[in-house]
Amino acid sequence: MSDHNQTLYSDKIQAGSRTYFLDVKQGKDGVKYLTITETRSSDGELERSRVMVFEEHFEAFFAQLIKITEFLELDHTERLDEIRQLHPNAYKKWTPEEDAHLKQSYTQGLSIDALANTFQRQPSAIRSRLIKLGLLSHS
Repeated sequence: MSDHNQTLYSDKIQAGSRTYFLDVKQGKDGVKYLTITETRSSDGELERSRVMVFEEHFEAFFAQLIKITEFLELDHTERLDEIRQLHPNAYKKWTPEEDAHLKQSYTQGLSIDALANTFQRQPSAIRSRLIKLGLLSHS
């Protein structure tokens, strides 16, 4: 092993203008630790933040993350019910048939609001899907 810390596992999460890097490393002394690095672009500048969690704190750290996840899922479920009262298909997976219908309707000139009405989804979901389908730019 070299003089540097060894990376045992590495993954990346792309989230809009932010990127999260998750790395499990092992130090020269054999101690394992997790680094969570966030990079984001702000006004043309790249900003970076890092958190390190050492092996002896993994259990407590992950237990709290699970609690937070459970809390957010409950909150999300209540919020999802509210959203689905207005937009019944909100957060449901798009089907290939819906994608084809969306492409056709958008190219025929239907507005985002009209498409949201047709597909019973939020306007932001329509914009996101159009971007994913290459029909709308990120602007």
